[in-house]
Amino acid sequence: MVKDNFFSQPVGRAVLFLNGFHFGANLTTLNRAANLVPKDVKGFATLVASTPDVTPDAVQDVVNLLGDYAHDAENNLIFKLQNQ
Repeated sequence: MVKDNFFSQPVGRAVLFLNGFHFGANLTTLNRAANLVPKDVKGFATLVASTPDVTPDAVQDVVNLLGDYAHDAENNLIFKLQNQ
C-alpha cells in the first residue's frame, strides 16, 4: 500500500520529503537532481514513502543514487531507448 504518490505532486514536494530525513544536508544534491531527473526524484520519493521503517541511512543511499543520475544526465551518459 502506497502512502503517498509523488508523481501527482510537484517535484519540490518530493525534494522536501527526501531532504527531511537529513535536516537539509542534501538540499543541493536533491535540487540538482530535481532539475535534471525529476521523474526519478518523484519515483524514489514514492518508494521511500511506501517503505515501512525506512532509515536515514537508506534514504542517504537514495540521495547518492539520485546525485549519480543527475551527473549522468548532465553529461549525456544516460542510455535512451529508441522507438522499436
